Amino acid sequence: MQKSSAENTFCPGLRLELPYLVDALSANHGFLHDSRQFDLLAEIVADHHRHGEPLASFLVAGCDRGIDAYSLCIALLEEAARLPGLGFSILGTDFLPANLGQAVRGVYPAATVRNLPGALTKRYFLRSRTAPDDLVRLRPGVRSRVSFRCQDIFESFSLREPMDVIVCRQVLHHFHPALATALAGRLRSYLSPGGILVLGARMSRAPGFRHLGHALYQAV
Repeated sequence: MQKSSAENTFCPGLRLELPYLVDALSANHGFLHDSRQFDLLAEIVADHHRHGEPLASFLVAGCDRGIDAYSLCIALLEEAARLPGLGFSILGTDFLPANLGQAVRGVYPAATVRNLPGALTKRYFLRSRTAPDDLVRLRPGVRSRVSFRCQDIFESFSLREPMDVIVCRQVLHHFHPALATALAGRLRSYLSPGGILVLGARMSRAPGFRHLGHALYQAV
């Protein structure tokens, strides 16, 4: 597949540095950050489940330390509690192995759950009796529902099947708009027909998609 002009003219040196910039910019995001997106996505998943068209495979591209991947898992587990039989799989990918190491451990600063309702914090997080008080850990039932893989968003993904939903909230809006649009188009090629793409709220509308609200898009 021929790369777009935006990708061909992108400075290779800057390309190598940007993942670290994105990593620094997203470090302060807590769980279920911009919860409107997760709420709308959960509604869409529930609607598909009720009408026999399940959305079951989820990719979180550029997942950083795993907060978005686990936030998605929590939102889906909450929906599954109301909808018996709702199943899903989540794959999180990131460029930096150190980020994935923390994601697999599932240990985070307590500040990342500061804005969560107390019931969610109690249901999905543990406070260690031996670790410092300023750390929390996701319960095993959440960690086991998410897998992680080292993957550069600029490289081709090796997926067994198209994804029903791709979440990429922390990456594209940091790039030049032409490059961000090109990368969104690449992600679209990994979606099932009619699949959902979730972008950062600051990302401009993506061509080839129908806007559903709150930076959620459906492939057309």
